[in-house]
Amino acid sequence: MSRSCVLIADGGEGHLDLKHGSGAAGSGPPQNEADVTMTMSKEDFVQMFAGKLNATSAFMSGKLKIKGNLALAMKLEKLMKQMHKAKL
Repeated sequence: MSRSCVLIADGGEGHLDLKHGSGAAGSGPPQNEADVTMTMSKEDFVQMFAGKLNATSAFMSGKLKIKGNLALAMKLEKLMKQMHKAKL
C-alpha cells in the first residue's frame, strides 16, 4: 500500500503520494488506495497550508475530518510545518 493522502476541499479532490521517489501531487483520486482521506472547506484548506490554521486544532474543532491512518495525517502536519520554516 502506498503512503498517499486524498485531500477533499469543497468537493474538489486531489492527492499526495509521499512514498514514491520525491513525491507527487495531482488532481483527482490517487492511482492506489489512499491511506488517509482528509476533508475540509476550501478556505480552511488554504489557511492550513498557508500556516494560519493548525491541523490539530482544525481536527478538534470539526473543520478537518480524517478517515483512515491518523498517524499519517499527523506526519502531513509535521511536513507542513517544515515547509513553512523553509519558506517553500
